[in-house]
Amino acid sequence: MKKLKFFLLVFTAAAMFACKQKSAESPVKSITIKHTELGRETMFRITCESFDHYFPDAMVKKLNTKAAIDSVMDELYIMKNIDNDNKPDVRAKILITHADHKTDTVCLGASVLKYKGSTYETPQTLLKLIQE
Repeated sequence: MKKLKFFLLVFTAAAMFACKQKSAESPVKSITIKHTELGRETMFRITCESFDHYFPDAMVKKLNTKAAIDSVMDELYIMKNIDNDNKPDVRAKILITHADHKTDTVCLGASVLKYKGSTYETPQTLLKLIQE
């Protein structure tokens, strides 16, 4: 019985710690989307770091409403992870600003995107959201 109580205590503590870790990320305060024409061709691949240099006049959308933010974040949560190291030919940057003023960057190409160090298949619904 003592082993069961000890196991339940450890399990409860681990579950509480896991929940705290998951919620540790600050809520999203705003999203800024910088983009050019998604089908725009260039002679070489545009990296995330050079996007602002090559597209200084990129269109900018600012999302501040909960519904707009949730629609973008929902798309980011359901993306399909790709195990290869493809780099996107960047046509859009999504800047996600959290309430604690930390910013995450999504580097988006027509077929793949980079987010938090991982490569994902670009959701077509996200491309449509950007083009609206």
